[in-house]
Amino acid sequence: MDEKARKAEELLEERLRSRGPNGHSQIQTEESVGDRPATDAEQKVAELTADLQRLAADFANYRKRTDAERAEFARFAKADLIAKLLDVLDGYDRALATVPDELKGQPWVEGMWLVERRLRQILESEGLEPIESLGKPFDPYQHHAVAYVESDQPEGAVIEEHQKAYRLHDRVIRPALVTVAKKKES
Repeated sequence: MDEKARKAEELLEERLRSRGPNGHSQIQTEESVGDRPATDAEQKVAELTADLQRLAADFANYRKRTDAERAEFARFAKADLIAKLLDVLDGYDRALATVPDELKGQPWVEGMWLVERRLRQILESEGLEPIESLGKPFDPYQHHAVAYVESDQPEGAVIEEHQKAYRLHDRVIRPALVTVAKKKES
């Protein structure tokens, strides 16, 4: 097997040396030989060399494309799990918002705050970031409108956020549920 590999490497080096400065084979054909026509073997070698070059270029392009697809898949492979954990994070936020003031100093409440902060830190380290919505213009890629309410705010502005939007890297994985302002009827 080592002998075959050595011969293959020698053949490849020979082919690389036979290429000209523009990367094409320097094998002579009928047009470039002058007084002597190229043999059928030389023409066949030239065709096979050109085929091999095209095949090598196609394979290099394929490898680059699959590497890019694999990297993109790895970046967003956790998106489903993170989206499910956002519901847990929302539950923590709702629960901690209802804790009475007299219980806020209790150790178990402080423990809940620590768990919530740690969960948020872990998700942010994975590339999750919240999207601010309040006061921004309605964007159908980042918001789902649950209501349109007459308001003094500019028309189309988000005036209330019912559920927070999140982005993983550069992709929205959960849009915000919002109330949008509309013009007051005269």
